[in-house]
Amino acid sequence: QITERIIVLFVVINSQEEVQGKYVVCVLFFLWNLLDVVRYTYNMLARMGIYYLPLTWLNFSLCIPLYPLSVLAKAFAICVSLPYFESFGTYSIKLPFPFAFSIYFPYVLKMYLLVLFTGMCFIIQNLFSERKAHLGTGNIKNKRS
Repeated sequence: QITERIIVLFVVINSQEEVQGKYVVCVLFFLWNLLDVVRYTYNMLARMGIYYLPLTWLNFSLCIPLYPLSVLAKAFAICVSLPYFESFGTYSIKLPFPFAFSIYFPYVLKMYLLVLFTGMCFIIQNLFSERKAHLGTGNIKNKRS
């Protein structure tokens, strides 16, 4: 997660000055911070042995809708930055003759988008299973004696 954020922040957003002023960057930072405030507060209290039920529910429920939104914001930030990477040629590399190989950075970003959405599906499944393990299914069944 840290590597992913570093790539999006420094490679995509920070390297293109035109992208830094877009609204999607503000939305992306807001979603990241909202998720982190809840997650780190829950983890800190859990380490100390304090389990506050509303915070536990918030930690395992809030991430399910907000994580896909943050992935969409990341994808939108990358899509907004693609024309600038194409026009300026930032991070695109052409190797000399013996290798005759070039790396076109917009293609790398497009492949990253595919990996991002594929990984999101697996992470959402993991988030649902963690929620079920910590909070249960939510169904209350009457036990018969």
